[in-house]
Amino acid sequence: MGRAGGVLRRMRVFCLVLMFLSGLRVGADERELFAFFNGMPKGSFAEQARFLKEAGYAGVSQVYAKEGGEKLEERVAAFEEAGLKVLSLYLAATKEAVKEETVRGLANRGGMIELTVRKIDDEVIASIRKTAAMAEKLKIKVALYPHAGFAVATMPQAMELIAKVGHDNLGVMFNLCHFLKSERAEDLEKVLDSAGNKLFAVSICGAEIDGKDWGELIQTLDQGSFRQERLFQQLEKMGFDGPLALQCYALKGDKKENLRKSMKAWRKVGQ
Repeated sequence: MGRAGGVLRRMRVFCLVLMFLSGLRVGADERELFAFFNGMPKGSFAEQARFLKEAGYAGVSQVYAKEGGEKLEERVAAFEEAGLKVLSLYLAATKEAVKEETVRGLANRGGMIELTVRKIDDEVIASIRKTAAMAEKLKIKVALYPHAGFAVATMPQAMELIAKVGHDNLGVMFNLCHFLKSERAEDLEKVLDSAGNKLFAVSICGAEIDGKDWGELIQTLDQGSFRQERLFQQLEKMGFDGPLALQCYALKGDKKENLRKSMKAWRKVGQ
């Protein structure tokens, strides 16, 4: 009985360890990945959707402002027919709030407005607040997009502006390439922790951890010295369950092949 009891105890411990490790595992199979609009191959909305579906992506994100309004609604319809999603529209915060007709295509679909901020004053703060309120009625989230060289270039600057705006529907998107460009790589965990439940979305890409230009900071996901597992482990620790998207700005080479390479690397993350 003693030996049997010992075996049972060891089996229980082994099972608990497996359960613990599976809880910590950051598996790409459990997450969806969107592709930035700037990485889209040429083609009709339906053709782009079919390619992304075949390549394994959940849809497209950060569609440009000129693609808003009726064109956005057309794209959403084409992507939904393919079983995919149009996640977000990429806009600039100005003294004028975002108009409802610009983003209506994202309404009631878990969509998002991503806002860059080049200037901060009372009028811009008021317009962001108005945008957040308008979007909330449509069930669209609003996330500040820290961009190197802009008035909101870092996560702390974004959090400061979120506090000034003071609207529950306003959060922040963490962008790996801009973070590495404007902040210290060793602060990654602290910066993400500070965002807390205001972290609405995350963008990733292959990157050199000490990169200086966009060619080094934005690569396909299979390249670069930055360990993606480090980011995913922190997101797992935080219980982050928001969308993740692949930054593709200015990548050289064939866009379809770039997206295929990144998806292949994505499926290996955490395994």
